[in-house]
Amino acid sequence: MDWEAIPNRSPSPLASEILPEVVRQPSPAIAAPALTTAGRPRRNYRLPARFVDVPPEPLAPAPIQPPAPLRRVLLIVRDRLVTAANSFGIWRDYPRRPTVDPSSTLTLEELSNSYRSTATDRIQPTSAVTTPDRPFYWPFSNPTIYRTMSWLNNGGTAKSEGELTSFVQNVIHAPDFSQEHLVGFDAHRENVRFDKAVTESNLKSQFVESPVDILIPSGSASVEPKLFTVPGLLRRSLTATIADAFNDPLAHLLHFSPFKLYRRNPTTQKEERVHGELYTSDAFLAEHEKVQKYGKLPADDPDCKREKVVAALMFSSDATHLTDFGNAKAWPIYLMLGNLSKYTRSLPNSGAMHHLAYIPSLPDSFHEMASAFHARWRTQKAEILTHCRRELMHAVWREILDDEFIHAYTYGMVIKCIDGIECRIYPRIFTYSADYPEKVLLATIRDKGLCPCPRCLVAKSSLDALGMRRDITLRINNFRKYMSDMVLAARRSIYTLGLGVGSSAVDNLLKVFSGVPTINSFPDRLGDDFNPSQMLVVDLLHEFEIGVWKGLFTHLIRILHAAPRRDGIDDLIVELDQRYRKISTFGHGTIRKFAANSSEMKKLAARDFEDLLQCAIPCFEGLLDEPHNRRLMKLLYRTAEWHALAKLRMHTDPTIELLEELTVVFGKLMREFRDLTCSEFATIELPREVAARARRQAAQQAAMSSTSTPPDECAPAVPAPASSSRKNKGLNLFTVKFHFLGDYVAHIRRFGTTDSYSTQLGELAHRLVKRLYGLTNKRDAIKQIGKKYTRQQVFRQAEKKEEDEANQPERLSEHHIISHSRNAPVDIFSFAQDGDPAKKLQDHLLGRILGREFDGDTDEGFTHEDRNAVRFRNSTMFRHLTARINYTTYDIRRDYDTINPRTHPFVMVASPEIKSDPSAHPFWYAQVLGVFHADVQHTGPNSTNMAWKSMDFLWVRWLGMEPGRSFGRKEAKLPKLGFVPETDDYAFGFLDPGLVLRGCHLIPAFNDGRTSDLLLTQSPTEARAVGEIDDWVNYYVGIFVDRDMYMRFLGMGIGHQENTAASFLQVDTPDPDSIVTDALGTAREMTQGGNEEEGEDGEDEESGSESGDVEGVDSDDDSDSGFNDL
Repeated sequence: MDWEAIPNRSPSPLASEILPEVVRQPSPAIAAPALTTAGRPRRNYRLPARFVDVPPEPLAPAPIQPPAPLRRVLLIVRDRLVTAANSFGIWRDYPRRPTVDPSSTLTLEELSNSYRSTATDRIQPTSAVTTPDRPFYWPFSNPTIYRTMSWLNNGGTAKSEGELTSFVQNVIHAPDFSQEHLVGFDAHRENVRFDKAVTESNLKSQFVESPVDILIPSGSASVEPKLFTVPGLLRRSLTATIADAFNDPLAHLLHFSPFKLYRRNPTTQKEERVHGELYTSDAFLAEHEKVQKYGKLPADDPDCKREKVVAALMFSSDATHLTDFGNAKAWPIYLMLGNLSKYTRSLPNSGAMHHLAYIPSLPDSFHEMASAFHARWRTQKAEILTHCRRELMHAVWREILDDEFIHAYTYGMVIKCIDGIECRIYPRIFTYSADYPEKVLLATIRDKGLCPCPRCLVAKSSLDALGMRRDITLRINNFRKYMSDMVLAARRSIYTLGLGVGSSAVDNLLKVFSGVPTINSFPDRLGDDFNPSQMLVVDLLHEFEIGVWKGLFTHLIRILHAAPRRDGIDDLIVELDQRYRKISTFGHGTIRKFAANSSEMKKLAARDFEDLLQCAIPCFEGLLDEPHNRRLMKLLYRTAEWHALAKLRMHTDPTIELLEELTVVFGKLMREFRDLTCSEFATIELPREVAARARRQAAQQAAMSSTSTPPDECAPAVPAPASSSRKNKGLNLFTVKFHFLGDYVAHIRRFGTTDSYSTQLGELAHRLVKRLYGLTNKRDAIKQIGKKYTRQQVFRQAEKKEEDEANQPERLSEHHIISHSRNAPVDIFSFAQDGDPAKKLQDHLLGRILGREFDGDTDEGFTHEDRNAVRFRNSTMFRHLTARINYTTYDIRRDYDTINPRTHPFVMVASPEIKSDPSAHPFWYAQVLGVFHADVQHTGPNSTNMAWKSMDFLWVRWLGMEPGRSFGRKEAKLPKLGFVPETDDYAFGFLDPGLVLRGCHLIPAFNDGRTSDLLLTQSPTEARAVGEIDDWVNYYVGIFVDRDMYMRFLGMGIGHQENTAASFLQVDTPDPDSIVTDALGTAREMTQGGNEEEGEDGEDEESGSESGDVEGVDSDDDSDSGFNDL
């Protein structure tokens, strides 16, 4: 079915502007396609290109040597190792020969995104509780009670049908189940017995409760400060938790030796660095080398010959509400090991996210004590509370970073690993994932201070300068450092001289760099050379998805409220909501059904805002007049593109450079949109913003009026509620989240891709905390949560590694899976009456049977006798609801799409034109109308095997590219398609499912409307959804629907083989004279200083400006021209 009608209606700018010159064998000239009366090309009887579906494979194994004694010589001899390349062209470069290689033993199932195993049965883990001399069911009296209690303490809080099925299969059907074991059984008694046994064991990583002391200033030089004890810190020993992780069921997957990952670009033949995991990052490599050279040994073991290993600590913390209503909350701190693959760590049920501590809150008794103790409590209450909360945070971390950890940090800690070999483990802190309020606490800076960034000293007035030369230079030259001397001087003023926390003396010392008078626990415990700002990594979820993008989307809603009506559209907001509702879902939760009114943004999570962005272009198209519509379409395209690149799970040097260049362009487009479009509309607050502002003001006034002093000393009554009048509201780019976008490239280069340290991992871990809270009696809930978590961990380590049917191979090596059920037979003759497709089906199957290069449904070369040689058993074929298409993703993982003719009908296949015409669009598209299989027999003189053969096939309706329309990255436009008119003989046909690359997401081009010209019938038909009588004129291809789809169009995915993506696309080097290259020159060459732009002094110093008119024109000439070459 290789048709000219489905491919280009015009040369594809996506390829023509990017493709390099490729020398190819001469091929016959291809005439321009003849167009139908509808303007779509006619069929040219060619089938989609075949491709080889290559499943993922582990990296080539590295030769392993046992740990050797360290050489006590001054000359350091490196034992470098470079492995062979695997079939995807990837190889590893070890600076030192590894002693273990967990990557080379991974199975195809473990390389699948649908793999959900929590552990494997390769090595039996041991722990302080599960020792070889004890039965696996210890401390219970028999296996039956053990399995019953394990089921009780795991799973959901409300036992569902699935939970009951698990109980029957894993407990009752267990071979050692005995009814006699349950005589006199009492669940509470067994839990008490279990908790007592764990407490009395030598398990050091169980939770312990301890108080935390903070120092409260007196507000008077004559009164000494006072210690206040905050109860309720629940924590585990950090060193014991690390030791447990090295003996965990997942410990056999830990990487002890970091390495660099490389690939050879198939187009340029240049070596490219591959970025992804933390253990392949520059940060890990540098720390590993430092430990090998300079790692200290303790005085009691100065001649230690054990292997030195870095334990890469990755922390995450986030306060969360435990219920939808009420004020029950928890503030957990989580720990992950960067030695473990992020694909394992990202699984919520893998057990890789260790619960380390639960931060307590200031108790109510604190207010009583502080109000009576502090001399100026009434006037300085807010400052004192804020200061004491900061003190509490760092007091908690001082408890976590205890003396035992500091000793291990300095001299290493000896751990007998899961393979029985002892290693000296040096824990090192690499990343800390947190939202902005917690970053402020951890960096000990002021919230919304003059320099609000926890990583650099950017001023508020420059927060909108994303991508400008001065912004890039500032991030390099003014990196934030912890000013311990200034902090100690400020604390002397507060605690010795009795001055206020917000006094001018303290401000004079700290305000200039937004410091606070709190001693940061990290450099205080780990040494002055540890800079806490370096561990505070970027946070795509909070900073972009519900930060910059949410802010832009909100302002677009304001603009639609203020914009004049368009022809045929009475209400722009109603139209926008209708468009979002009409978008179909995609994938397994990738794109969900949109809410009734997306514009109201009610109870939307980050993933919902991500969906809004990925589908935004068709929904907003045509709602604004020109030139604002054109400017908005380009901005939305670049916004979605930046998001896709920033969220990639596997980067190469070219894709990082592309993100770097796109960051400059995105900053410039946002400022242009603010200055040239937003300024044209009188936008005001949305109704929900007015209500939120009123609630905030009421809460602030209530807090100011509340006091613990006697009634006669109380402040005046609460003022009247805030005015509900709607204020002017502009697009505010003077936000720290907009500024943060300039740090993503540096963090990807240093720590690996953003998914490795995303705060989403912590958000997913909250599910367990909330589930455990549901099992408590709500009294002293945090302590009960810690106890129940310990139970789960012990059960997890003690469980026998029994093979789980749910984790059996899912036929992942096969390209497609279609059921061979015979429950829905379809008579061939009744099916043929609808458009007479029997001839096409015979041609299609005959071509496949004969093994033709283009096996399909054309009649070229097939006679009536040839077709009659194809026979169907009982003249019957069988319909199926779905087809599963397995594919290899850009990051060399196995994933799948489920094709459903009613809900997810669209598929993409490789275009054969790309082989002869590099400018052709790389894909063709079809709507699947039915999934079938039939028993087929080939008879006659050409038959080589007359046996009945089961054959799968898809009945499809084809789409073609919109003629005369340019699209692609240069134009910042999505590909546009339309159905081939039914007047074309091959508008419908059959498709071999083996040719399908994957499912695709097509979004209606709402601005183009609907038509009945493409399919004249208005009767119910398989080609339309139930109740529809016409078709959308055009569709947009949702290239941003997921990262794999984007990389197929970008053409830089390592896991994409030839004919599975736009593999010939190449990102050209920008014009050296372009402003993009000029702006990035400072960062790439790490130059000091830089040419400052004209007009910088004209900026408004007040970053809180809501109008967005601080800077009329960008002072940098960072136009988008440099991006046109990409």
